[in-house]
Amino acid sequence: MHWLSLRVRLACGVALLISLLVPPYVPQPAMAFEEVGSVDQQFLLVEDGFLMKSSSLTQQGGRRAYSESIVHKVKEGDSLERLSQRYKIAKETIAWTNNLREGATIHPGDELVILPVDGVLHTVKAGQTLLGIAELYDVPSDRIAQQNKIKGSFIMAGQELIVPGGRPIVTKPVQVAAASTSSKAPVQNGNGRTPPPTKKDEMTAMTTAPTSGLLQKPCSASCFITQYFHAGHYALDMQEKGGGPIYAAEAGTVIRADYGWNGGFGNVIEIDHGNELITLYGHNKELYVKVGDQVERGQLISAMGNTGLVYGSTGIHIHFEVRVKGVKKNPLLYIDE
Repeated sequence: MHWLSLRVRLACGVALLISLLVPPYVPQPAMAFEEVGSVDQQFLLVEDGFLMKSSSLTQQGGRRAYSESIVHKVKEGDSLERLSQRYKIAKETIAWTNNLREGATIHPGDELVILPVDGVLHTVKAGQTLLGIAELYDVPSDRIAQQNKIKGSFIMAGQELIVPGGRPIVTKPVQVAAASTSSKAPVQNGNGRTPPPTKKDEMTAMTTAPTSGLLQKPCSASCFITQYFHAGHYALDMQEKGGGPIYAAEAGTVIRADYGWNGGFGNVIEIDHGNELITLYGHNKELYVKVGDQVERGQLISAMGNTGLVYGSTGIHIHFEVRVKGVKKNPLLYIDE
């Protein structure tokens, strides 16, 4: 009996020693860590005739709209019409998304972004909100949020959003008119002398740096806002001390260039930019364009003045309106100030 008790104690001691030296057994599944997806998801998955773009990330870390699109690699025989039929979206959507001008051709090897729905791709600018973008394209904000899986209306500058059902605000190529140089000899007066330059000549030599908005700021960098868009004043008033040049906000056709009272606008200009977008420039001193003229973005069209319904010589400014489908919109949605 004593011998049996001694053997039990010895066995327990050995078991205790082994438990101290050998780690406990843990099943392999319990040791596995959950795999964390890499933030670098720039790989491409090759499929029949096109490339599937993975969920790429911007520098700010925000998911881009390409996560819901594909990148089609153009093959021999492809055309916008055939791609439109293949992907069940309008060819205009393909052209707008890839900045293709009307009548542009595509070539084998080109890569075209194909949106999942008809609409446009919008890059968020600093200060823009989801509601502002919705108003810009006249598309419900919840529809944009649902398409881009946005929660809480949080968006970041540089983020690309699909705007379903949207149309581009401006479709013509963006360019700034430069003063043309003429090889003709200078005009001389009766005394054989070249007359001094006029105010128009001086302003014609001026150009304005392009802004990053959808429309060009209609006056120089030194002009500032004196009255914002609000009920009863559906425009921006911008002033430059002593007056200054007025520029076309975008390429288009002059549909109005009238001197006189004109309902308080004074000497007024209207430009049709297509897509039912019209800009108006009021209270001008002089007009340098006429109805039917084709103007370019940033081209000099008038001189700032105080004609029409303004108050005294200190009222020199431009009254700038943006109209979309006949509705006056807040110009700050369309330009950078």
